[in-house]
Amino acid sequence: MTHKPAQRWRREGLLVSVKAGHPWWRTHAQLPTALPLSDRLWRIYFTARDSDNRSRILAVDVDPGDKMRVLAEYFDPPVLDLGPPGAFDHAGVAPSTAIAVDGEIRLYYCGVTLRRDVSGQVMIGLAVSDDGLRFRRAFAGPVHGIGPFDPYFTSAPTLLRTSDGYRMWYVGGTQWRETNGELELFYEIRTTRSSDGLIWDLRSETAVALDAPIEAGLGRPWIAEIGGGRRLLMSRRGESFRGPGEGAYQLVSIAADSQGSFSGTAEPVRFENPPGAGDFDSWMQAYACIVPHRDDLIMLYNGNDFGRAGFGWARLPGGVRLT
Repeated sequence: MTHKPAQRWRREGLLVSVKAGHPWWRTHAQLPTALPLSDRLWRIYFTARDSDNRSRILAVDVDPGDKMRVLAEYFDPPVLDLGPPGAFDHAGVAPSTAIAVDGEIRLYYCGVTLRRDVSGQVMIGLAVSDDGLRFRRAFAGPVHGIGPFDPYFTSAPTLLRTSDGYRMWYVGGTQWRETNGELELFYEIRTTRSSDGLIWDLRSETAVALDAPIEAGLGRPWIAEIGGGRRLLMSRRGESFRGPGEGAYQLVSIAADSQGSFSGTAEPVRFENPPGAGDFDSWMQAYACIVPHRDDLIMLYNGNDFGRAGFGWARLPGGVRLT
């Protein structure tokens, strides 16, 4: 049974807000990434920015069976700090997918490098942990960086296990273009494969292309089973996206088949209680992470200004089956 567009999520509000007065967490709680540990315990990783706009990965534990009540906070030290000078992640790290493999937690993350010609460059790294709190880098360099098929940018991966290994979908830059007097990156959803989740094929390909001129960026993909059908969620934006307006990030989804191919028209993610003026997500919703809990689906996501206020959550009652 496939997902019906008429089904609407219920917004539940902010889950984690920025902590005032923290010595280096000044803004944002971005890219929430859930790791279910049990029916009553999820660990959620996210990235927080300091006064120099550098980001580190923090975590909270929540109880999804008690309205996502926060059980514990892991802010000092960060669960993953900045990389060393010269590394691909020296200017920032941000989570995107966390999975357990053979008793080890793997955290696939975005590593940020500063550049002089454009604002920065992002590539995909991997950190591992025995307890999900103290991470070490699996490699000094990225596990999927720029190359022949990804010349500009790789970011925000989501993974699925397959019969022969792993499949990754991620954000891949297609070009930098001057927009409103600034150089902005244009990006689509791309995909690649790995037999072990560690070494990835450089021969990536387009999974969802930009629909120009309507779309200028497709952000953070997430594969979810909704109502018995597989869908890819992503954040879609236009060329003018840094403030309220038609170009701001909005969440959409598209149908996926068992082979990971996508077809049909991208449908907006709709809410039964849409955001209004003054809400943390009044003009932007982005970077969704969706996890089933019992019969419902829980969505973590960011609101205005890329998660400046924090991250919120929404529920799709009965979303696992949807009749």
